[in-house]
Amino acid sequence: MKTRNVSIGLFVVGGLLLFGIGMFVIGDRHQAFARHTEYYSEFVNLAGLETGAKVRVAGMDAGQVLAIGVPDSPSSRFRVKWRIDEKLRGLVRSDSVVTIGTEGIVGGTYLSVGPGSVQAVEAKALATIPSKEPTEIADLLARGNGLLDDADGMLKGVTTTVSNVNDVVVNLKQGHGTAGMLLSDDKLANHIRQTVTSATTDVQDIVTDLKAGRGPAGMLLRDEALASRIRETVNNAQQATAILGHASQQADALVSDLNSRQIPQKAGQVMDNLNDSTRQVRQMISEVNKPDQFGMTAGANIRESLTNANTATANLADATEALKHNFLTRGFFKKRGYYNLNDISPDQYRKDRAFTDPQNSRVWFSGPELFQRASNGEELSAKGMALLNAALTQNGDPMVDSPIVIEGYWNGDTPADQLRFSRNRAMLVRQYLQDRFQVDPRNMGVVPLKNLPPKGMERATWDGICIVVVRRG
Repeated sequence: MKTRNVSIGLFVVGGLLLFGIGMFVIGDRHQAFARHTEYYSEFVNLAGLETGAKVRVAGMDAGQVLAIGVPDSPSSRFRVKWRIDEKLRGLVRSDSVVTIGTEGIVGGTYLSVGPGSVQAVEAKALATIPSKEPTEIADLLARGNGLLDDADGMLKGVTTTVSNVNDVVVNLKQGHGTAGMLLSDDKLANHIRQTVTSATTDVQDIVTDLKAGRGPAGMLLRDEALASRIRETVNNAQQATAILGHASQQADALVSDLNSRQIPQKAGQVMDNLNDSTRQVRQMISEVNKPDQFGMTAGANIRESLTNANTATANLADATEALKHNFLTRGFFKKRGYYNLNDISPDQYRKDRAFTDPQNSRVWFSGPELFQRASNGEELSAKGMALLNAALTQNGDPMVDSPIVIEGYWNGDTPADQLRFSRNRAMLVRQYLQDRFQVDPRNMGVVPLKNLPPKGMERATWDGICIVVVRRG
């Protein structure tokens, strides 16, 4: 029994020793007990590379492929994780190139890492080393097959060319075509010789006639009378040129005389006087178009004067009508339900309950909505006119028939400019409404409020126009 236990113990110890030796051999083969450094490389085509494949650095077994990341789209690449022995880390530089090699024609694939240059820095652990796509045997065979096909096509073309040249030579020998006739037809050759001889004879005859003075060309060479007439014509042309030169000198003298009498300067003075007169006329027109001390242009003043005249005429008619019925005009004005805004200051207007009544209808327009820049300040734009049309027609005719006050606002820097521009804006809107809707001037007034609306309007400042339809009562 004791012997049996010893045998079993020896068997177990031997098995453990064999297992340890096998693990050491296998681990040493895969370098499992060595220190390693891991890197990454990316490929479009793995060419059969698998996990566990060898990694060689400068041709020496250095490690193995650890993992292969599969791309999620055709535009991505396979990401290969590999490691090498720590001792060979110094050969892997930033300019090293990783390729996929094959052990023989039918052998397994491995990862080949080329050593970098001395100038490049050492690649850090887990860095992505540049890669070069592998060349597969099938691609090489396909390219070789294509080269053979091209060579075969070239040989066929050369054969065809040689055959064509042979046909041309045969045709030339047989006298076919123009070139063949020139080589083999003696009759044609004799005809060509006769033609050349005849042409040479004709040229010699022409030269003889020229020397003898025959024909127009010969006359030009031999006839002295004709030459004299030609010389006379040339002399006449020279005399005409001299006459033209004399006339040119006389013209120069005339110009000099005009310059001595300062005719050009006088003409320039006349033009300068005309320019000065034109400039003065333009200046007068500009002065007329300039705004006055209140910022009103001549046209605006004329429109204001006409408006005031219309208003005064209407008020005079009202006063006359009131005197016909009652000598107490106050009741008449009270019946009208509103006041003459020319007698009310902006501060009084802001405090008057008749105009600040919340039941009054108000339509607010900003300056950029209604106006655009013009040469003399501002003018109503097409968009502004459309907005005014929509505002006065949305409630029908009663809005036009009610008393209307146009409040002008301008958010400028100085009070004087605020008063001037706010008044001009209100007058522009009033003039448009009178022309467009034929509003009774007695039912419409303007008030410049600078940039301060009345209290209770939910607006601390404003820059534009507010149309107030006053409630009758």
